[in-house]
Amino acid sequence: MTGNQVSAEIHHSEGLKFNVELDSRKIQLDASKDMGQAFTPMELFLVALAGCTAMDVQWIMDRQRQKLNRFDIAIKGTRREEGPKYYDSIDIRYSFAGDNIRKDAVERAIRLSQEKYCSVRAMIKDSVKLNITYTITNGKQPEQEYTLAPA
Repeated sequence: MTGNQVSAEIHHSEGLKFNVELDSRKIQLDASKDMGQAFTPMELFLVALAGCTAMDVQWIMDRQRQKLNRFDIAIKGTRREEGPKYYDSIDIRYSFAGDNIRKDAVERAIRLSQEKYCSVRAMIKDSVKLNITYTITNGKQPEQEYTLAPA
């Protein structure tokens, strides 16, 4: 890999199965969950979006000196019925746990990720509706759930 370029090679295996090589890393692609243990391209897209925003949010929370005991993301995409069957909406749920986590810090981290830093989100910002919720559990207090309103 040089500069800002990313390259991969995709090699046909059998049927609709493919082997992907990215530098020295390898994954397998498949057309459907029922066909094996590989990932579909659309599943990997959701993972890419969740992973991108997770890294941003963790980095921003660290910079805000917000110590997290737990940070998880759940993501679910709803695809169109007719082809091409792309995601027309995606639900992302961020879950934070720790002591003295500030709601404003969490919301700032999520917004910065979604609006400025996450490259995967930037590619789909005008075409896919995102529904964002987040929960905060501070110490032994009950979990609080919030919805991130559009900016």
